[in-house]
Amino acid sequence: MADDKDQPRKKGTLIGVGAPSAEEIAADAAEKAKAAADEASASERIAERAAREAADDEKHVPTKATAKAADEAEDAAEEAELDASAAKAAAEVAKSAAKKAAKASFEGDEAHAKEEAEKAVAAADRAKKAAKAASDAKEQAVTAQKKADHARMTHEGEGDEPEKRPALYLAQYETPEALAEAAKKVRDAGYEKWDCHTPYPVHGLDDAMGLKPTKLGFVSFIAGMTGLVSAVLMIQYMNNWDYPVIIGGKPNGIGGFPAMVPIMFELTILLTGFGTLFGLFHFTKLPRHHHPIFESDRFEASTDDKFFISIEVGDEKFDMKKTRALLESTHPSFVELVEEEVG
Repeated sequence: MADDKDQPRKKGTLIGVGAPSAEEIAADAAEKAKAAADEASASERIAERAAREAADDEKHVPTKATAKAADEAEDAAEEAELDASAAKAAAEVAKSAAKKAAKASFEGDEAHAKEEAEKAVAAADRAKKAAKAASDAKEQAVTAQKKADHARMTHEGEGDEPEKRPALYLAQYETPEALAEAAKKVRDAGYEKWDCHTPYPVHGLDDAMGLKPTKLGFVSFIAGMTGLVSAVLMIQYMNNWDYPVIIGGKPNGIGGFPAMVPIMFELTILLTGFGTLFGLFHFTKLPRHHHPIFESDRFEASTDDKFFISIEVGDEKFDMKKTRALLESTHPSFVELVEEEVG
C-alpha cells in the first residue's frame, strides 16, 4: 500500500486538526471580495444618481450653493467609481487566487495553495477597503445632493450675488440743456443703440439725437389706403357679382357712390388704427416686459426731475472704458454701469 503522503490530497482535506484548508480559506476570501465588489458597485450607482440629481438642481436654480453642491456630488461620484473599480479588480484577483489555490491543493502542493490563499485574503482585504471607501464617497454624494435639493427649494445661496453681466451705461443730468448737449456728443460719436430719458418732452431733443422723421405716418397711410381700396372692392363685388339687388332703380356701381361712403370711411379708419398701433409696437420694440435699465434705482428719477442718457452694451461702438470716458466728458452728475442677471 502506497504511503498517504505520496497521494494527492482530496478537496477539502484539512491542514492540521480543526483548521480550514488553504483552498477553503481562498474560496471564502474570494466570496468576501465579490460581496465587497458588489457593495462598491451599488455605492457607485447611488453616487452617480445623486450627482445627476444635484446637476439637475443646479440647472433649474443656478446659484453658487447649487453649483458647489453639484461639484461636490460629482467629485464624490468619481471617487466612488474609482473605488468600485478597485474593488472589482481586487475581487478578480481573489477569484483567480482561489482557483489557483484549489488547483494546487488538488495536486497536493500545499505550499503553493497556502501562498495563493494568502493572496486571496489580501485581495479580499483590499476589496473591503475599496468598498468602504466607495460607501463613504456615496454618503458624500448623497449629502451633496441633499444640499443641492435644499438650495433649490429654499433658494439657499441667493444671498450670494447671482451672476450678472453689463447691460448699459446710464448717465444722469440735472437740466434739459445739459442733456441736449450730451446727446449731441453721443450722436457725433456714432452710437446707434442709445436713448434719452426725460420726465417730459424736451423741445429740440430729436434734432440733438439725430433722429430721422418717424415712418409711422407712412405705415398708417398704407394701412388706411388698404382699408379704402378693400372697402370699394368689397362693395363692388357684393353689389355687382355676388348678390346684386336693385332697389328703386338705383344703380349698384360707381353711380351708387354716396351709399358707399360710410363703409369706405369705417374700413379706412379701422385699418389705419390697426396699422398705427402695430407699427408703433414694431418701431418701439414693444411689448417688452422688462428692460435692464430698471435695475437702476437712480433711474426712478426719470419720471420726476432728472434727465438720463443710456448707451447699451449691444452697440457696435460700445467699449467699457471709451464709452464711460465719453459720458464723463459730457459732465453728468452721475455715471452708472447697469448690470442684468444672466439666465
